[in-house]
Amino acid sequence: MSSFLIRQWYREQAPHYCREFGEGDRLWNPKYYAFEIYSQPKLEEKLDYMHKNPVQRGLVSRPEDWKWSSARWYLQQRPVGVPLAWVQ
Repeated sequence: MSSFLIRQWYREQAPHYCREFGEGDRLWNPKYYAFEIYSQPKLEEKLDYMHKNPVQRGLVSRPEDWKWSSARWYLQQRPVGVPLAWVQ
């Protein structure tokens, strides 16, 4: 998804989100940036990083135990609440 589409989505959806959940913290922090995933190994590296974050923060003991993680699907082929297919 291009940064233009992300900004457009944010402009359209932020008011609905704020009404539902309140102002709170920013959805995205300014120090983060788009990162192009250019190969299968880089994709796997980033997925592994994302899957390990809840474990590193002490929220769960295994990545597949995190309720919102796709790790369950990638590791065990178990449903995660939304349909997933391996990204090619």
